[in-house]
Amino acid sequence: MQLHFAPLQGYTTALYRRLHHTMWGGIAYYYTPFVRIEKGDFRRRDISDIAPENNEGVPVVPQMLLRDVEEMHRLTELFLKNGYNRADINMGCPFPPVALHGRGAGLIARHDDVQRILQATQQYPEMQFSVKMRLGWQHNDEWQAVADILNDAPLTHITIHPRIGKQQYKGSVDMEAFDTFYNQCTLPIVYNGDIETIDNITHLAQQYPRLQGIMIGRGLLARPYLPQLLNNTTPDAHNIIKRTQLFHDTLYNELQQTSQGDSQLLQRTHALWQYFLPHAPHKARKAILKSTSPQRYTTAVAQLFDTWITDNIAL
Repeated sequence: MQLHFAPLQGYTTALYRRLHHTMWGGIAYYYTPFVRIEKGDFRRRDISDIAPENNEGVPVVPQMLLRDVEEMHRLTELFLKNGYNRADINMGCPFPPVALHGRGAGLIARHDDVQRILQATQQYPEMQFSVKMRLGWQHNDEWQAVADILNDAPLTHITIHPRIGKQQYKGSVDMEAFDTFYNQCTLPIVYNGDIETIDNITHLAQQYPRLQGIMIGRGLLARPYLPQLLNNTTPDAHNIIKRTQLFHDTLYNELQQTSQGDSQLLQRTHALWQYFLPHAPHKARKAILKSTSPQRYTTAVAQLFDTWITDNIAL
């Protein structure tokens, strides 16, 4: 069962991907936050994020957010120029400013454009394409209108998040609709959505033996050590906690070097804790989020890891 690291804008940066791959590993592919064309050109931060020198040694797949086949060609050429031989087509982004302009989850309902885009992938035999999608934008059966188009496309796999776009990340995943998708899709499938624990992963693997892999985003930001737990039935909790502390401290030091002042540094580190270790000691997490200086922040972080070990809190 392959693990894929889902992209989250502002979190799974090139720096984060490099550190995770070096310190934890166990991920088949890291997907970049989507690369898009804005005001007729590529965004500078996207160019930097996919630059080969910033992703050296990491199994990275750049993800494209597009509206039509013309944008697909431009983005594919950009990826090829940067040395990539894989690309992921985003048909799942649920944010209204994206979807209402026909991109992300909003692309699913535009059947002709989906067909043109997927047919155009055949013009690039040196590039392997995959698709990440939702069930639809407004309804959970919208995917069925493009099912044959997808099944006929030369894709390595389809990643499906069984929510509709309008849900964003609210409510529950629709496993009944996923069952239908699973039975009708003839391509390899990667499941994505609400995976937080090893039990979640093993349950899916047992229920859906044809799955090629599982894509995890927020769950890996919360527990970056999940691959270690998956590959070790008797993990050394003390060792994993200490490695998690080293992972955090290394990331913090890198952010400190690239931040413009204490205010930006705290903004970036506080954002990390929106997802990071939600199961860690509550009082210590609260102190981290309320810290008003780097000194108070690092003291609160050290206290959290000491408490976590002392109180023997579960991973």
